[in-house]
Amino acid sequence: EKGFLGGAVFAICQSHDGYLWIGTERGLVRFDGFDFNLIQHPLPGTPPIGAVRGLVADTEGNLWIRLDGPHLLRYRDGRFEDAITQFGLQEIAFTSMSVDRDGKLLLWGPQCRLLRFRDGVFLRYDLSEDIPGIVISAAETRDRKVWLGTREIGLFQVDRRHSTTISDRLALTSVNTLLPDANGDRLWIGTNNGLELWDGHELTSGGLPPLAKQLQILALTRDRNGNVWAGTGSGLARITPALTFSADLINNKAHSGISAVYEDRDGDIWFGGAHGIERLRDGMFTGFSAEQGLPAQNNGPVYVDSGGRGWFAPSSGGLYSLKDGLVRHIAVAGLDKDVIYSISGGDGEIWLGRQRGGLTELKSKGDSFVARTYTPADGLAESSIYSVHRNRDGTIWAGTVSAGISRLRNGTFSNYSVANGLASNAVFSIVEGYDGTMWFATASGLESFANNHWKNYAAPDGMPSSNTRSVFEDSKHVLWMATSGGLAVLDSGHIEVPNCLTDALREDIFGISEDTQGSLWIVTSDHILQAPRGRLLAGALSDSDVSSYGPEDGLPGSGGVRRDHSVTTDSNGRIWISLARGLAIADPAGTASGAVPVKVRIESVTAAGRPVNLTQSPKLAAGTHSITFNYADSNLANPQRVRFRYRLDGSFDQGWSSEVALRQVVFSNLGPGSYRFRIVASNGVGLWNGPETTVDFLVDPAFWQTWWFQIVCVTVCCLIIIAVYRLRMAELTRRLNVRFQDRLAERTRIAQELHDTLLQGVLSASMQLDLVEDQTPDTAPTKPMLKRVLQLMGQVTEEGRNALRGLRAPDSDILSLETALSRVRDEFTFGENTAYRVVTQGDPRTLNPIIRDEVYRIAREAVVNAFLHARAKIIEVEVEYSDRSLHILVRDDGCGMDPKVLDAGLEGHWGLPGMRERSENIGATLKLRSRVGAGTDRHCAAACKRDQPGVDCRGTDRRVVAVEGGAPDRCGAAVCWTNVTVQLPILPSPGACRCLPSAAADP
Repeated sequence: EKGFLGGAVFAICQSHDGYLWIGTERGLVRFDGFDFNLIQHPLPGTPPIGAVRGLVADTEGNLWIRLDGPHLLRYRDGRFEDAITQFGLQEIAFTSMSVDRDGKLLLWGPQCRLLRFRDGVFLRYDLSEDIPGIVISAAETRDRKVWLGTREIGLFQVDRRHSTTISDRLALTSVNTLLPDANGDRLWIGTNNGLELWDGHELTSGGLPPLAKQLQILALTRDRNGNVWAGTGSGLARITPALTFSADLINNKAHSGISAVYEDRDGDIWFGGAHGIERLRDGMFTGFSAEQGLPAQNNGPVYVDSGGRGWFAPSSGGLYSLKDGLVRHIAVAGLDKDVIYSISGGDGEIWLGRQRGGLTELKSKGDSFVARTYTPADGLAESSIYSVHRNRDGTIWAGTVSAGISRLRNGTFSNYSVANGLASNAVFSIVEGYDGTMWFATASGLESFANNHWKNYAAPDGMPSSNTRSVFEDSKHVLWMATSGGLAVLDSGHIEVPNCLTDALREDIFGISEDTQGSLWIVTSDHILQAPRGRLLAGALSDSDVSSYGPEDGLPGSGGVRRDHSVTTDSNGRIWISLARGLAIADPAGTASGAVPVKVRIESVTAAGRPVNLTQSPKLAAGTHSITFNYADSNLANPQRVRFRYRLDGSFDQGWSSEVALRQVVFSNLGPGSYRFRIVASNGVGLWNGPETTVDFLVDPAFWQTWWFQIVCVTVCCLIIIAVYRLRMAELTRRLNVRFQDRLAERTRIAQELHDTLLQGVLSASMQLDLVEDQTPDTAPTKPMLKRVLQLMGQVTEEGRNALRGLRAPDSDILSLETALSRVRDEFTFGENTAYRVVTQGDPRTLNPIIRDEVYRIAREAVVNAFLHARAKIIEVEVEYSDRSLHILVRDDGCGMDPKVLDAGLEGHWGLPGMRERSENIGATLKLRSRVGAGTDRHCAAACKRDQPGVDCRGTDRRVVAVEGGAPDRCGAAVCWTNVTVQLPILPSPGACRCLPSAAADP
């Protein structure tokens, strides 16, 4: 039915990578959990291998494959090898193969005799006596004795290279198989005439069940629970070594001889013979149906009391109990003639809601039961009770089919219906909340009853359907509703439908319960579902999170029944489910604790469409951008429920992936470097307890991705940028020089024209007026007016000369900036009490004439203002040449300036505005700092300075150019400054970078 094409089965084994291997008459069959693949040519270029007679997996990771004749294959790390050629064995045929106590290979051949494979080599036993006959079975017990079973001569024991015949009783029978017990002291011997046991001293058949002595034993294995499974000529038998041996013939079909039997890592029993292969496994559920003793197929409500006894009622009528696999019929109070709709209980009481007989209470009295029934004559609302619930305080609630709800407290009934505020008289399910609130599932929605107040939740409140079939409160006090439109939840007073529901959770739901692992069990018309409660509430449920169970998991059927309490959880955490075809019990906690960790197997790796060899750390060619991993798992029981998580260390996204069921992953956009692919798998019950599988690989870089190539590229780019920058700056410098020369020529021309025209005309007019004034008598009324005009013309002449000095500095072609500033004092008559100093720092540099003249005019204006207006005793000018900037500082200890004047200048005066304008014209920054009574700092190029009073200037590169008063060897408290070198242009402001063109050097 699953695609097995091997024919008759001779051997079964599971290799270390998780594959199940089946030796058949047609060749070797491999099963990966989904598909059977027949392998007839494991070695390329060779003829078909024919029948496979034996399979053994040793502890060194090898799978040994015994063929007819002198042929032996080894499977390791996904590859087949010819062991005869590789290890130099010479034999006409190998007739027996098994493992010793250490899990090493034991091999028998007529020529090689007894061989043991250990640490990669075959070791030979040199037996002193010949073993007559053909050895077809071998085993080793804990005392290191090797047992050899022959086809016709019987059983032999090999101890230190000496062989001994064990019993004449086995001389004429074939010893088909040998199996040491769990301790290794005893030996099970399977013969054509039944099962024998070596107890450590002698052969015995005492204590063995009669069935074991009557069957032809062809194969033996032992499961994890200590049971011995025997493949016989009549089917599969199980021998249970408890206090006394017992035997069951599990598979007794006609002509069903079993020649191979094996337990895989998941605990499943595989057995096969002439008609193929079958599997016997423990599913999630233990199922009970009519074949297992149930009175009927279609079941109804189910309830489990504190003693672990299950109570169930078939839909056809009657009440039954189930304990220790025994079904008991309860026939009191007419229960056998009525249909039980609902069962509840507690404190030794069983309460039954009946179709016609009202409400019945059962109490046990020894082996019998005492019943009491309540009817409408006792105050019950109606005789047809669909749901019943017993509260923690002993109060009984009975929901009727069409008359509302009855409450039994202290022997008295209270009835509620639509007349008392109930939304519907049809009540399907009842639950007592953790806070004492009663919840009722009705045909018109969910009803709550607390403090004698009813409240209804229906479709307008967010429910998928008002027709509510069941209600359940989980361990976190969250209320779940099973409706005809799917699942809903009431949390914090709000109805919500989780937006992550799968299609199966949106159909008509019959019942809900919860196990101790935090999963909800949900029953529908054709699904038994298990879903994690936390992911449901968080809205993060995916299809892979929901497990759906069917007949392959032990269920008699997959359809639920529409009854109150159709699914429940007992005190031991087991789930009981009523089905349309019987009753099922699951133990999720026990199944989870016994679940075998799943290992991930890498099937193949391809990069850019080419296969990658995994025998060593793969190295991928340069330019590889994607890699594909195909993988599988070692779980053969439920591979469809296995989920995977993976990550690729070294990539951009190094986090774990979400849980997936796909068995292939593709990584793209790979760059050069080292990577590690990591993957883990969960088992069939969702536990991530398996080992991590890793694959390391390296992507070689192309030459343009190497570090040296990238450094060369960065260096070349930097050089190109520098070259372009220097070319650009040279061009800008040339243009600026041309512009400055033009401006200089224009200024010179204007100065010459002003001197030759306006100033000469004013002087000529002044001379004429002077002659007129000399000739005018002193008593003439115009005499004062002429003197006033001459005075004004003299003033205009002086101002004109000053303006010409502004256009063309005297000796500008030969004087340095600091020298020109030192001669400012000579231009005016100042008081002798004022000390004037010009100090330079750094190596002087030749400046563009325009820049130099503008800077000179700015500094000159500052000095003149200090002399004229500050009434200062000390005036100092500091000129600092740095690599990328020029700083001019003029400071005095005078009376200071008003802040308003400092910002806007004095009305009618243009000194400060002119300084600012000149600074802006040459891209400099002018800073003025002063307050009344504290002197003035005029920074032409503020370069982050701070006062250092009293610092001696001797021994530094500061040079005093001109001193008028004061001592040049000490700068004084307001003179020395600590300079912070800043890459700024001439007259920069902090944070602004501009370049100063220079006639002598690059900016």
